[in-house]
Amino acid sequence: MKPNPFHVLGLPVSVGDDEVVERFRELALTGAQDAGALAEWAKDELLGLPEKRELHVLLEAPGADYWGDRWADFAQRYGRRPVAFDTRSGRAQAPRAADFDLAAVARRLRDGMLMPPEVDIRPALDDAPVPLYLEQPPLEVRDVLFG
Repeated sequence: MKPNPFHVLGLPVSVGDDEVVERFRELALTGAQDAGALAEWAKDELLGLPEKRELHVLLEAPGADYWGDRWADFAQRYGRRPVAFDTRSGRAQAPRAADFDLAAVARRLRDGMLMPPEVDIRPALDDAPVPLYLEQPPLEVRDVLFG
């Protein structure tokens, strides 16, 4: 089963005929023979009968974006490393326990755990699940002790 022509060309469904031809030329010039043949098939599918194009538009995933494919093409074309990491003098080392002030870390953790969070009780008072009557409590001691 052949893929959707929009996916083959890496174009959105709203693309015009000129952009389809331009993308086909790019793929035909830079791609391998198999990629060129598939791109030609995709171009013919999209520029041929309008019914075929509408069918492919309907079968394409909504909002499809082929960023991953474009990134793979870019990486293949310009995939060399900007810095030769192996030739650098002074290689970076992983941090050691001696690089940290463990007492300061422990103090910061302790202070964070002992500090109570700020609480805003206004929403609980405004929308209380039980009506709040200050004259009479909702439960009495005997209700709690004896049910």
